[in-house]
Amino acid sequence: MRQVFLSAAFLALSAFATGLAAQPINEQWHGFWDSTDSQLIVTPKNIVKSGKICKWVGKAPTGEHAGCVGFYAGTTTKKEMLATLQSMREGLRDNNQNMDAKYLAEEKKLVDVLETNLQALSDSTFRVVNTSDADYQGSGDCGNYYIMDQGVAYAVRQCESAGAGSALIVTPMRKGPATGPVATLNGNWYSTKWKYGYTLQNGLGTATATNSAKFKVGDEIIFLRAAEKNTFQGEQVYQDGKFHPITASLLPDGRLQFKGEKNITWIMDRQ
Repeated sequence: MRQVFLSAAFLALSAFATGLAAQPINEQWHGFWDSTDSQLIVTPKNIVKSGKICKWVGKAPTGEHAGCVGFYAGTTTKKEMLATLQSMREGLRDNNQNMDAKYLAEEKKLVDVLETNLQALSDSTFRVVNTSDADYQGSGDCGNYYIMDQGVAYAVRQCESAGAGSALIVTPMRKGPATGPVATLNGNWYSTKWKYGYTLQNGLGTATATNSAKFKVGDEIIFLRAAEKNTFQGEQVYQDGKFHPITASLLPDGRLQFKGEKNITWIMDRQ
């Protein structure tokens, strides 16, 4: 099982061995995607996942890099993923005597869901879209990436250490506008004090006014996701041109109050 699984993982994440030239992400990716356990925003410039804005660079960076980047990362196929599925079923069958009955039933259910999702895929070769965050380079033994099939994005998670029933998870995503608290922030925002502003859409903000030579109008400079009631978390480009973690609170008067590193605070007014 281990050999088959690692072979599939190697093929899917083989970007570091490819010589593909940097290229823009296909337009079919553009938009807001969500599933039961993840969200993804894709624009021509960036991929936003897990609260991180990852600059689209087209191909995997060589060596160490700064920030978070997104790129095409080789290919995978339905056949390869079905081979992993078969290995997972064999693993459950070979080890069922060592598993609690309830746990075994749950693992089998996960594998059945995986098979259903895999059978829905076309018999194609899928380009893998991946990201790499400089803060976590070389950490972890699991892979998370995305594929596109027939206009539907799929979140893929490969993690052998997660157990036989969770070694591979393939989840279809729904494309559409963001809903819930973050959607209430859609619109134009401006800081009179700091003289910069942006338009928020689905939690992602595009600069409409700049106060730094490090970013320009049209750049995507902020991302917010809902945390608790009227509170949000994310990251924003500062005047140094780098992304920094932030929190925000929607005040009763409709303004957004931000807090950044070292307890720096500022207000954004809705335009």
